[in-house]
Amino acid sequence: MIVRRGGVLYVVEVKAAAEGRSDRLVPLWSLAYLQALRAAGDKNPPLAVVAAPRIARRVAEQVLRFAGEYAPDAAAGVIDFEGLRLFRGPQLDDLNFADVQVSPQFQSVPGASSNLFSDLNQWMLKVLVAPELPERLLSAPRGRYRNASQLARAAGVSVMSAFRLVQLLQQERYLAESEPYLRLVRREELFQRWLSSVSQRMREVPMRFLLRASPSGELQRMLDSGRACLALFAAADALGLGFVHGVRPHVYVRSLHRASLEAWKSIVPAANGERPDLILRQAPALQSVFRGLVRVDGKPVCDILQVWLDVSASPSRGREQADLIRRRVLNRVLLGEQAGG
Repeated sequence: MIVRRGGVLYVVEVKAAAEGRSDRLVPLWSLAYLQALRAAGDKNPPLAVVAAPRIARRVAEQVLRFAGEYAPDAAAGVIDFEGLRLFRGPQLDDLNFADVQVSPQFQSVPGASSNLFSDLNQWMLKVLVAPELPERLLSAPRGRYRNASQLARAAGVSVMSAFRLVQLLQQERYLAESEPYLRLVRREELFQRWLSSVSQRMREVPMRFLLRASPSGELQRMLDSGRACLALFAAADALGLGFVHGVRPHVYVRSLHRASLEAWKSIVPAANGERPDLILRQAPALQSVFRGLVRVDGKPVCDILQVWLDVSASPSRGREQADLIRRRVLNRVLLGEQAGG
């Protein structure tokens, strides 16, 4: 739908909800915005509107505040069937209901995840620091993002997921203030918390190859399945940062369920006392691990941030391996605030 207001030609997308709850309207507005943005292209500004039978003023204010903070290029509107009309954007002020005034107070989105290091949040943190790492060490988009909607598009996640992460980072003062782009600060503390969040016992199964004549070939076939990647010390070695040798390779898989293991016909669980050929481990964060992996000589390999996180918790000289990775690659990233990056 196209609407002209004064000299502005808006491309409008309207979405309706059965209830006027913020946890319904904010993601619904995000969807309307993305669809309006796609339809508008570069020619006209998008106007995203959400509606419900009855919407409390504070909820409408929250939707507009969300829009202003994380999609500043879009006009926004909230309407209900009882006469509430709140709009933000050029030539839209006269649409507002006369008795309604938008409060400047920002209210948090109810139900926002408090887990700063959820699977998708770990992936988006990698996206935020990706420009500071070589592409051979981390597969991720490389850019600068003004708001959550831009981060969401780059990371391939929902606007709501990106908004929740940005909100958490702001609340805990891990984002630079008064800057045009999202930039992580206080990184030493942030990354130490990230380390602590993933330092827990992982599910793993020692495995052996049925045919041991060509273990490297069998491993390559397994990695070619798209459901596995080299991890921990084997990944560090593949990335040219190996320090610990003689350890059975760890391989991350998407699932350790019996059906998943049986899909690989060439490997079986190692018996008690039997020397394994590799260790299968459940990937700790599927999205973060498999989106960020890189390819080295055709092999899928965990990205350098993932390797650093994982070996740090390993009792087998993991701290030494992690320190080497930090010295050679990550020190500037972890000290980004002081280094200006």
